[in-house]
Amino acid sequence: MKTRIVPVAADNEKDVIALQKIATKSFTAMFGPYHDFQAVKSYTDEAYALPVLIGELNDPDSRTYFLKLDGTPIGYLKLNWRLAQTDQLFDNAMQLQRIYLLPEYWNRHLGRLLMEKVLDEARKTGVKTVWLGVWEHNDRARHFYEQYGFKKVGSHLFTIGPDRQTDFWYARSMMSAD
Repeated sequence: MKTRIVPVAADNEKDVIALQKIATKSFTAMFGPYHDFQAVKSYTDEAYALPVLIGELNDPDSRTYFLKLDGTPIGYLKLNWRLAQTDQLFDNAMQLQRIYLLPEYWNRHLGRLLMEKVLDEARKTGVKTVWLGVWEHNDRARHFYEQYGFKKVGSHLFTIGPDRQTDFWYARSMMSAD
């Protein structure tokens, strides 16, 4: 089993289509059981439309990486700096906007490879803080982030169709030794 983390290329149609499939399938697996199917589908159709993904991939303040297993993309992460961040919460910060694995790869400890990449990028870019949003009821993800030193620092509303849910903002200082 060989794993690699590689950038997703906006000009590679195969990459963008694979990203769309992973994003849609993993988001649906996570949120589908708790929300109306059509609301989740509408959300993924809009948020992960090919033009939207290409725009995100072309943003100079954003980077997206695949986790590949034996050459096949099985997950991804999306990082944002400066104005690409969805919210301006901290000075000199990096947002981990998305970190997803296909559901068939959950509970195999592969997410740690993506998180190691996140923290490596934070070190390389010299940010003071890494932050993210996580659904209040996603205990598995919250525990994962807490293992890496993330702490709850606030919350905001996230909507999927008519459903309003609370997402917690988690942050981790990069100023201390890890």
